[in-house]
Amino acid sequence: MDRRQFIRLAGFMTASVASPLLITACGGSSDSPIGTPSTSPTPSPTPLKYQFPQGIASGDPRADSIVLWTRVLPSNADPIVSQGKAMDSQIQLMVFEGIPPGVGSTDQLTGKLVANVILAASSEWDHSVRHKLTGLQSNTHYGYQFIVNGSRSMIGRFKTAPAATADVSQLKFAFLSCQDWSINHWGGFSQLAKEDLDFIVHLGDYIYETIGEGFQSGQVEASHTALKLPDGPFKNGKSGARYANSLADYRSLYKQYRSDPRLQQVHARFAMIAVWDDHEFSDDCWGDATTYDNGSYDPSKGGDNKHETERRRSANQAWYEFMPADIRFDNKATGFQTIQLYRDFQFGKLMHLVMTDQRLYRADHILPEAAIGSANGSRYLAPSNILAAAEAQKMAIGKAQGDELALVSILGKTQREWWKKTLQNSPAQWKVWGNEVSLLKMRLDARKLAGVPTALQQDFVLNADQWDGYNAERSDLLNFIRQNKINNVVAITGDIHSFYAGVAHADYNATPPNTPALIDLVTAGMSSDSFYQYFAEAVRDPSLASAQALIFSSEVGAEQIAIQMLSVGVAMQANVPDPSNSSQVQAAVTGAIQANLVPAAAFKATAGLSKTEINTFNDLLGGELGKTIATMIATLAITKKSVAAQTLYGFVAQKIAAQIGGGVSAAQIPASQVTPFLNPFANSSTGVAPVNNPWIKYADTDAQGYAVVTLTPTDLQCTFRKINPLNQGQTPSTIIGKETKLTVQAGVVDVKIS
Repeated sequence: MDRRQFIRLAGFMTASVASPLLITACGGSSDSPIGTPSTSPTPSPTPLKYQFPQGIASGDPRADSIVLWTRVLPSNADPIVSQGKAMDSQIQLMVFEGIPPGVGSTDQLTGKLVANVILAASSEWDHSVRHKLTGLQSNTHYGYQFIVNGSRSMIGRFKTAPAATADVSQLKFAFLSCQDWSINHWGGFSQLAKEDLDFIVHLGDYIYETIGEGFQSGQVEASHTALKLPDGPFKNGKSGARYANSLADYRSLYKQYRSDPRLQQVHARFAMIAVWDDHEFSDDCWGDATTYDNGSYDPSKGGDNKHETERRRSANQAWYEFMPADIRFDNKATGFQTIQLYRDFQFGKLMHLVMTDQRLYRADHILPEAAIGSANGSRYLAPSNILAAAEAQKMAIGKAQGDELALVSILGKTQREWWKKTLQNSPAQWKVWGNEVSLLKMRLDARKLAGVPTALQQDFVLNADQWDGYNAERSDLLNFIRQNKINNVVAITGDIHSFYAGVAHADYNATPPNTPALIDLVTAGMSSDSFYQYFAEAVRDPSLASAQALIFSSEVGAEQIAIQMLSVGVAMQANVPDPSNSSQVQAAVTGAIQANLVPAAAFKATAGLSKTEINTFNDLLGGELGKTIATMIATLAITKKSVAAQTLYGFVAQKIAAQIGGGVSAAQIPASQVTPFLNPFANSSTGVAPVNNPWIKYADTDAQGYAVVTLTPTDLQCTFRKINPLNQGQTPSTIIGKETKLTVQAGVVDVKIS
């Protein structure tokens, strides 16, 4: 086998050892057509100009190696459309030791030359180049640049990891996910490029495989023009959204996404360690199965989604071609598992980073969509009891076949065992898990909530596509951490387009929850629509209007709730036997008005109150349910904007004063004591509000942004950087709108919010 054939079968990853002498990747061969230009090539009298339309990138920094990437074409070629062999070229890669000046510019890079390599940009790999350079010094900055016929790429930099045995006082890195081109803005990348970081972790959804979806129809910055797909078919019929279906489609998306100059600048400045989530292939995918429709259902065999093996293989190859990752890829392998993403990195004695692949080996969702008839009830708002019963049934089948978790797994057996062994044997102080979907249970217990539609009066998990839908394997992994006393494990997570921080438990059903295993820190998407927006859109439907208060309210909405609470309170004082009987309640209210016990104005809407939506979803997921509504009603009362709120507030204050006695008046009762009883979901006797997810210490469900981690031997500090929204269609002048700081102390399975 000749050398070039070896390179092709190896998935076009070339490799060399750092050397200032000009060498050919993989050592070259006598039949190589590549010449041997000087260190600073002299252009021909009329040189053909070249472009690097998707910039440059580095990835997977280890103590002695890095992967470097670019894509190169003649300047007159279309930068997005794939080109033929006539556009093939030879490209020189030069690497210099030290922090380079002019990062992100096309200035000529100079300094102490440590590597000088000739590579081939071939149409077979869409003229992208990926090269692994070994023999580097640990914990060292390097600059690099690609050169073709006198045309230079921008200057890039990267930093190698500390040696495994090194004492490290501090590491600093960012983690991010979910960067939909077609919604909101990418100003966050401008801010990210200014950070002082050692590297970046990307947790997936680097691209979105669809264009023209309903969730992509909101405002988007002007510089992000509409995406195009060369082959992509329509998802439904002959109009509407399209999806990537071919290798050309997936390549096109990466090329268009990577054309953004702000993303290019981030790649030029920091090495990236990346995995994928679902949208690099298909929404909510598992293996090679897609979920655009509900699939099929056979009572004797269960449900199954549509399997698209060639599409999955194309997605795998495009990711490999465009992401600078030190991974294995075999396009000659049969089936869809042509690539292995899971891998680990050691940063001295301080941190061991374990990256997992939570899509390629995943089993089907526990509840088949075809049996339910919709994604709602199967992947979303899944009833907890039905989900648990179905999981137990699948585990019994798996156990009989030799692997109890086979049919209820995200990681798959081989990766799961690798994960356990890696964590158990890690000598590092901190074990950080690059985890795509949240480990924090996100439930809605609506069994006793007044005003909620009967169909919703159940205990649900909100998203069974994340670990809540694979509880048995989650428990197995987290119990392994506890049983083996593996300390200081922190998961960094993306996917759900919200910021969360909390304690992941091996058994969320324990009462009280007493099985803490690790901390989960979840970043919002860089630009994708928030988790809140999806639910808010759903409850704007008139059929779900009675559930709106679980997601959002407003001054108008809060006043309506105050009127309802006041009406029920009046009815109870009148000894109405059934406060849910609207006619009996109305009769009691009419009687109270006629007896001058309450003003008639207290049961009428106030003109001029704001209809602006205020997020109450945060309370449902990570706080006291109804707390925001109670505060809104109290504010309406104290500011005298609503007679209904004032009257309700007064009744509560009088009741508290009567209980205290001793001549205490209602006016003397502080707002802090009154406000809890204005909560429509709280216990009417104690004012105690229900808490759905006590393990979630922080939730911001309506956000875009990223997270920055500063790690020392004594603590992990994480800052959630929330990005300001578009301003009249323009990127905001001030990118960061809010920062939330969190701390995890070494040896303590808890997170503190500053």
